[in-house]
Amino acid sequence: MSKTLAGRQAEWIASLDFEQIPEEVRHRARLLLLDFLGVARRGSTLSQVEPARALLADLDTAPQCGIIGGGRATAAYAAYANGTFGHALEYDDAHWQCGHPGVCVIPAVLALAERENISGKQFLTAIVAGYQSMVWSMGPINRRTLDIGWHGMKIGGVFGAAAAVAKVLGLDVVQTANALAIAGSDASGTMEYDQSGGEVKRYHAGMASRAGVEAAVLARAGLTGPLTIYEGLRGIYKLFSERDHLDPELLWDGTWHIMNTFIKLYPMVGTTHAALDALGMALANLEQGGVAVTADDIETIEVGIVDWAIPHGAAIVHPHDMLSAQFSLAFASALRVVRGRVAILDLADPDVRSDPVVNALADRVKPFAMDVPNGCDPLFGYVRITTKNGRSAEALQPAPRGHPANPAGAEDIAAKFRDVLTPLMTDEGISRVLAAADKLETDEPLPEFIKLMN
Repeated sequence: MSKTLAGRQAEWIASLDFEQIPEEVRHRARLLLLDFLGVARRGSTLSQVEPARALLADLDTAPQCGIIGGGRATAAYAAYANGTFGHALEYDDAHWQCGHPGVCVIPAVLALAERENISGKQFLTAIVAGYQSMVWSMGPINRRTLDIGWHGMKIGGVFGAAAAVAKVLGLDVVQTANALAIAGSDASGTMEYDQSGGEVKRYHAGMASRAGVEAAVLARAGLTGPLTIYEGLRGIYKLFSERDHLDPELLWDGTWHIMNTFIKLYPMVGTTHAALDALGMALANLEQGGVAVTADDIETIEVGIVDWAIPHGAAIVHPHDMLSAQFSLAFASALRVVRGRVAILDLADPDVRSDPVVNALADRVKPFAMDVPNGCDPLFGYVRITTKNGRSAEALQPAPRGHPANPAGAEDIAAKFRDVLTPLMTDEGISRVLAAADKLETDEPLPEFIKLMN
């Protein structure tokens, strides 16, 4: 079985035991669960996810599993809804090697966990397995897919979700390998949204999570798939990378890949975060002495980011929907100056998106491709502000806050959790969820997180 990459993954997934997982990895899984739950609950309130609810109403599936924000559906479609809600804010976790693992893996595990009545230990083990598989599956080609316009999360998310569900269902090695192989038939999705917007991007997470659930259930029922789904002549590595020589061994170095997740502290595409950090630093430098800088004072804001990030975060200047606002470095930079923040509710507000002051300043934001400075991560950001009276200030952020090189702590994630849930939940309700997440490492049945969030 291990002669194929799918077989190799399957052997690892099927044999993974909770006690093999280091405490810091289990702790990370708990924090990522909280991060997902918070952004998914807020995401469930946004207008762009209403078509997902309309689809569920049209399908009228069996009410097996809970949906965040209310309602029930089959496990596959609960995963679809919750994954979509989690990605609706562009505020969910990210990973350099695979895009957005949390919104593909965690909804699938939540749905099956409720149906199968698994323990907290089993739940955390499945999450870790899903993140690991998604990186192993997508990592060798993720950078190349970005260049040619395929959405890495949508390609790789099906494998992460399938692996996690295989673990929940207790599939054997052969069944797990087939779950991965079957999932490959749903691995696709373009990134044209980062050029012209379109809210369908939110749904890529839900689609991947649903497909992963279905792949594992089909494998358990006896369906088989091509076990050379990764490395074969028509496997995803050749189809999506156009390369004959890839080195998957680079990702089999003993790393627990869940530890390299990026916790977002802005509801924006990840390529903009360090630049927004740097903008705040440059503004603070200009404002020393107590003199505030306004949009009218600014001549230009020059923003240096890595070359491949220009089309993936800096191609849009004037957004027409929330998604295009979240992929507009120029608009977000202007919003940061004018309103002092880059907030979910502002990005979602059509009146804010059409604000003439914000849009006039967005025209004076000048992104440019810049070589990665020494000691910086590729997601660095450089900003130089020049005012109309000739003053200037610059700042460099080597890695964005929340990135593994500049990590967010438990207190940052708890603060974000409270922020996105206020006023949707009471302080008491929020505290109950935080307490439940702290007590997952037991053989007791999993807490009813969906009910706690509603």
